Amino acid sequence: MSGQPDRKAIEQAEKVIYDEGMKIREQVLGSDHVKNSRTAPALQQPIQSLAASAGWGMCWSRPGLELKTRSLITVSLLTALKCDQELSVHVKGALNNGCTPEEIMEAIYQTGIYAGVPCALNASRISNTTIEKEKQ
Repeated sequence: MSGQPDRKAIEQAEKVIYDEGMKIREQVLGSDHVKNSRTAPALQQPIQSLAASAGWGMCWSRPGLELKTRSLITVSLLTALKCDQELSVHVKGALNNGCTPEEIMEAIYQTGIYAGVPCALNASRISNTTIEKEKQ
């Protein structure tokens, strides 16, 4: 034993987690989103891999919460963090996971009490635009 990590085993495990993450990411956000993430500029690829592996492969794949619940939590967090572009993406994902527009707006409303009404107003505008676009 050289005391060095088994890089091959680590890379194999990382690939399994990444692949599972990409499956869930596609299920929630759609194939266009996944395609765009795979074709992002080279400098963004490490962040895309982190999102796929840690976010989707290690968090969204866990038992204990349905995808619908995870979507509502994510919408709330992105509202509080004022991550407008990601919020729009995850509102679409929430709809894909069976959330109703009313449930999405209730999650935003609830978040507004704890994160601030301006956050909720901004998120409600973004969400409404995304919901209307998805109806077309």
